[in-house]
Amino acid sequence: GLVKNLALMAYVSVGSPSAPILEFLEEWTTENLEEVAPSSVPRATKVFVNGTWVGIHRNPELLVRTLRQLRRQVDINTEVGVVRDIKLKELRLYTDYGRCMRPLFIVENKRLLVKKETVTLLERKDLVWNDLISNGMIEYIDTEEEETTMIAMRIEDLTDARENPDYAYTDSYTHCEIHPSMILGICASIIPFPDHNQSPRNTYQSAMGKQAMGVYATNFQLRMDTIGYVLYYPQKPLVTTRAMEHLHFRELPAGQNAVVAIACYSGYNQEDSVIMNQSSIDRGLFRSIYYRSITDEEKRLTGGARESFEKPSKEHTVGMRRGDYDKLDHDGLATPGSRISGDDIVIGKTTPIAEDLMGAASRKFSKRDVSHGAKNAGMVDQVLLTTNDTGMRFCKMRTRTIRIPQVGDKFASRHGQKGTIGMVYPQEDMPFSFEGISPDIIVNPHAIPSRMTIGHLVECLMGKVASFHGKEGDATPFTQVTVENISAELHKFGYQCRGFETMYNGHTGRMMEAQIFFGPTYYQRLRHMVDDKIHSRARGPHQILTRQPMEGRARDGGLRFGEMERDCIITHGAAAFLKERLMDHSDAFRCHVCDTCGMFGVADLKKRTYHCKYCDANKCEYTLVQVYLPYACKLLIQEL
Repeated sequence: GLVKNLALMAYVSVGSPSAPILEFLEEWTTENLEEVAPSSVPRATKVFVNGTWVGIHRNPELLVRTLRQLRRQVDINTEVGVVRDIKLKELRLYTDYGRCMRPLFIVENKRLLVKKETVTLLERKDLVWNDLISNGMIEYIDTEEEETTMIAMRIEDLTDARENPDYAYTDSYTHCEIHPSMILGICASIIPFPDHNQSPRNTYQSAMGKQAMGVYATNFQLRMDTIGYVLYYPQKPLVTTRAMEHLHFRELPAGQNAVVAIACYSGYNQEDSVIMNQSSIDRGLFRSIYYRSITDEEKRLTGGARESFEKPSKEHTVGMRRGDYDKLDHDGLATPGSRISGDDIVIGKTTPIAEDLMGAASRKFSKRDVSHGAKNAGMVDQVLLTTNDTGMRFCKMRTRTIRIPQVGDKFASRHGQKGTIGMVYPQEDMPFSFEGISPDIIVNPHAIPSRMTIGHLVECLMGKVASFHGKEGDATPFTQVTVENISAELHKFGYQCRGFETMYNGHTGRMMEAQIFFGPTYYQRLRHMVDDKIHSRARGPHQILTRQPMEGRARDGGLRFGEMERDCIITHGAAAFLKERLMDHSDAFRCHVCDTCGMFGVADLKKRTYHCKYCDANKCEYTLVQVYLPYACKLLIQEL
């Protein structure tokens, strides 16, 4: 579903009593409904408090001005919303909770009430945020009141309104934005130059940023999270936004600055795949650790019996698994530091079998195996054995796997440009610039034009300038930074102003004909890795009801041959292949059908007796014929 986030400066009202407002309205000649003649209502303005009609007023303009003045002086609560609807002749006041509000600078006579001296005092911490509110320089406006305000986007708009009134958009500004980038939420605030991207791309990045690997918590080594991904060498981005400082993204980043070339090189980066430098991977680029925790506890069963952690023995235990039990210690738990593969058993546990449930065959067995497999190859990282609130033993085991980027792993820039590795080449086969620099990643140029992610290109350009300058580039949206400014800076360092470089083919050593767009871009490693998705099956488990293969990788299931695939095979005319996929390799079933009435018959093949109970009852002549059909079809016929 859609996940909504609050903007950076959004605030949800907590509510305040409406009694002070009602008292104030009474003092300010608001006429009570019981005392008003119905004929005078249409000429006056109706006053509502939290949706309740409390009276009418003859001079709404003065009343609104007074209410706002009192709010700015904090004589009434700063959360109170004052909405005057001139068209409907209504004055709506709100003191309730749950309204989204945001702070704005107050403008009077086309000038901000916040002065430079105020900012200096704030920097020295002689003033705090609440002082600005109590001094009437900033006020919180809710969504309804915002409809009745005129907000300047930048301070320059106010200057234009004062100095060039003929060319100004309006001369009646009531408020000014603190900064236009405050419309963004946490995820969108880490995108550089989002104002240069197509809107859906920013939305995609806002979702993908949550999947990027970094250091998700500083105490991750002490935690036993179900799943955790930690990047080996996270870097702070060369190109940052001002909001990142307040979100502490520099302290806990989620990505690395990769040297990126935008080129078609060998064609293994088609359709959103990328080529990656194997030598960079060997040096630790985008290497990560995958932590996984398994939890289990001994349960007390009915009748006083209890489960126990132990290494199950084949002599006394029924239902032993296919995995390897050798990694278990005598206490039934794998030793920390031991290397495990996907089939190994890491927590051994047995449950006693009740004697009345034992069949004759299982009389020699007294326990049933309920152990846990590792599911992932790697190492046992940490084992915690303690007791739960009922005094029963409780175990948590954390495994770790080193994940090295490989073909099929997913990566993304901060502009919704996601892609998987299509090929890895050693550094000697990668193209190189005249300085001998090889890219870490090669992105296909076809990923850019239709998606219009110009921010991706501008970030690369600014990243190049930032690396020569030795300081971060500011990519906060809605600022005065232009591509021309960045290009001019790059040109000063002796590079082609638009970021293009002459490159040489790594296979042949010859100069490439086209100029290649080349520079550092911040890339994120996403948690979708091929090791967690790879799946194939020949024979395996089937569902009991339909006798078709199970579904899903976890259950060793089959791959669905769907309606669209079926249609393709029909259009090819490959009828035998269609039957093989949809019946022979799925749920082929033999049954016997009466050729007279068409109902299923009863066939005992050992005794060679064949009956149709309907025709037997009606004393008709019949023959049973053998029919092969999908079991799901037979089930459908019987259920109809």
